[in-house]
Order: sequence, then C-alpha cells, then structure tokens
Amino acid sequence: MRLAAIQLRSALLDRDETSKRIVEHIHAAADAGAELVAFPEACLPGYPVWLARTGGAEFDAPRQKAVHARYVDESVMPDHGHLESICAAAAIRGIEVVVGVVERAVDRGGHTLYCSALWIDAEGHLVNNHRKLVPTYEERLCWGNGDGAGLRTRQVGELRVGVLNCWENWMPLARTALQSDGMDVHILLWPGAKSLTRDLTRVVAREGRCFAVSVGGVLAPADLPKDLPELDELRHSDEPYLLEGGSGVAGPDGAWIVDPDSLASGEETMIVVDLDPARIREERQNFDPVGHYSRPDVFELVVDRRRQALTGFIDDATPNVTRTGGPSVDGLDHLVLTVRDPDHAARFYRAVLGMDEVRTGDDERALRFGGQQIVLRTEEDGAGVQGSRATWGSADLCLVSRTPAEHWVLHLKRYGLQIVQGPVDRHGATGPIRSVHFRDPEGNLIEIANPRPPRPHDAPAPPGTDPSLP
Repeated sequence: MRLAAIQLRSALLDRDETSKRIVEHIHAAADAGAELVAFPEACLPGYPVWLARTGGAEFDAPRQKAVHARYVDESVMPDHGHLESICAAAAIRGIEVVVGVVERAVDRGGHTLYCSALWIDAEGHLVNNHRKLVPTYEERLCWGNGDGAGLRTRQVGELRVGVLNCWENWMPLARTALQSDGMDVHILLWPGAKSLTRDLTRVVAREGRCFAVSVGGVLAPADLPKDLPELDELRHSDEPYLLEGGSGVAGPDGAWIVDPDSLASGEETMIVVDLDPARIREERQNFDPVGHYSRPDVFELVVDRRRQALTGFIDDATPNVTRTGGPSVDGLDHLVLTVRDPDHAARFYRAVLGMDEVRTGDDERALRFGGQQIVLRTEEDGAGVQGSRATWGSADLCLVSRTPAEHWVLHLKRYGLQIVQGPVDRHGATGPIRSVHFRDPEGNLIEIANPRPPRPHDAPAPPGTDPSLP
C-alpha cells in the first residue's frame, strides 16, 4: 500500500481556506499514486495554539471567549456540508482520506467541540468518526471527551489501518483495542512537534509489529488571522514557528523509514511511503500482541463502541398509524422459504451465512439471524397456513451485513459459489447500499447488502456505479 502523510500548514480559524489546501494535497497525493492520505490532528480549522500562550485558563476572560466563539463558528459540522469539497476530491481521485478536524457535534447540543479523526473513503463517504478519548492538558479548555464509537480499523488494500489522536496514542488500552481489530498500520495524528513523535512512533510500531505513521502540522506566528485582534500579541511573536511538524514513519521492527529529524522544521511537505505487508508477517513471527503473545484467559479488554449520549428519549407507545388513519406495519418477524431439501438448505445457511438453526414454537426448522428468522418448509409440507403457490427457487432475499461486500465475495468463492452480480451500488429500503448477489442451493437469489452513508451532493458517483444514488 502506498500512503501519503501531509505535514499541512492550516489557515488557522478559516475552515474554507484550510479545506482548499486539503483538497490540493489530496490531488497531489493521488498524483503520487497514494491509496491513502493522512492529515494532522485538528488541522481543520487548526490546532488551538493560543491556549498555552495567552492565558487560556483565565476564567471568564473576554479574550478567550472571543477566540473560542470564532473557533466554534469555523469548526466542522459534517451534516451541514462542511466536508463536501474534501469528499468530492476523495471520490474524484479514488483515494482514502484521514483528516483531523475540530468537530462541532450536533448530537451533543451543537456547542461542544471534539477533536475528531474523520475517515472518508475512496467513494467520498464519511465512514468513521473517532472523537479523541481524552483531550490533553489545556485542550480540555476547548474540547470535550470523546468515546469509543470510532475505535475501528478499516481495510485499505491488503492492510487494516487504525487512527488515534496525539496523546491518546500513549493509552495502552486504546492501542490494544485497535490491535485487536486487526491493525497493520497505526496512523498517529499530532498538532506538530518532533518532541511528541520521536519516541512514541517507534514504540507503537515495535509494540504492535505494525507500520506507524506520525503526521503533524506546521504553523508560524504570521499564519494567525489578522482580523482577530485578540491574537495580535501572538501573531507578532518572535517564535520561529508555533507548530514545527514532526512527521515520520517507522517500520514493524521499530526502525525509522522516515526520521522526523530528517525533515526541516516548520516546513509544509508530503511524505510518500510504500508499506509492504510481508514486513508485518516477518516481525509477528516472534511477537503478536493480540495473537500468540497474549493471554485472553488472564486479561480481558471490553470496548464500548456505542456513541455516547446524555439523553435517551422514551416516547409513548401509541401504535403507529398510516397517513389515512389505518394501522401500520412495524417490522418483519420471519419469512417462509420453500425448499426441496431442508437438511441441505440448513447446512448452507449455517455454514455460508452464519445463521443459527432453531426450532419454532410450532416445531418447525428455522434459521435465525439478528431478530428475524427464515422458516424452512417443503412443497409437500402441510403444517400451518401456507402461500397459495409455495415453490422452491422463487425467493429473492436481501440480507444486511456490516462486513464489506468485497470480503463477502472472497468468502463465497471459498465455498465455490458463483457471484451473480456485484459488488454493485444501488438503492435499499433506507438509502444507498452496496450489494453482492448469489444463489443458494435451491436457486433462490440472495443479496448481501452494506448500508452506505449518502455522499455529499457535489461528490460524483464513482465509476461503474448508479449516478442517481444520493
């Protein structure tokens, strides 16, 4: 996998201008052949460098309130279209993007900011949002505590990639969570300091026997906004830089591939590296932190990956009614599948699709998944009420899965199943889906579907997909 790390110079407190710079670097990374490009912590609209230098902890200070209000105004609200240009660039160039943003979270009232690592896939979808678990020191003056909802790795080529922000990279359990999720490449997002990255980059690479990629930002006093008098003092500082960079890459043996000290301090640049999966396999021969060198019988880590919320609303249980006032249907309990050979069908759905075989209350065979089940009957079965024309091979089922459709293709091929269609993007009941189609032994058409988040309206449809998808 070829990866690009952008040592970015943000336009501090200017979301639109910084977005333009990010888009330019996305194109540059794609031109360099990168499959994934990573940007620094909180680079959109910038890291709060003023807190440690202007008395950020002074209570009820007018200057701090004024700067914070500007920070809130320029922060990122993904649902409000603030990422459209970045998502469009990712889709146009077919490149995965990891970018550190200051997120204004509408799900927590709309006025608390989070240091978030966002993942935009090569089709322009926002597919993961990891909010920094614990803001560091003075960062707590402007950012809230995150949660575990984004502690997830993603597949890029042959490698699985995970991301953490700044000092949460020092949290052993956060690293273990991502390692347990299959992490081969650990991306460390930083504000921009070699003192932060020199040691830890090599530590996490050596510990996880993975590639570790640190990416930091650069910023000089002259880069501060001129229309914010509260920061004039800092803008005229004689410091050569407020953020110096510190980007670097270490291999699975902990040795530098790109040493941060080899890069000029305070200069914007792009690192491009090719990551060989074989190096990971070599180093994990003698140490695998969550595999053969772990003791799950002694230690256990439980990770809550639900998005935290302060309030849970319990509404009344009045039955739903249709717009005409009649009763409405709320969900699907089960469906009946007519088969020739129940034993063969049951084995298929258990082995290939991972369903559990159960007996219904009427002692019928059924395959259970989630909160639903498929009841198996033959054409000759006289039990219960049946459809007027129970015929095998006539069903068309769409099953939802979070496992990527591409992984299903490989899984199905291992069972010798022919892919009828897919992966293909199409519409589902609740929005866009990415699907793969195949047939069960009875000839029924089975569709495995991944729900897809909608793309921003200006993001073009990827090649080979339905352009009418939102």
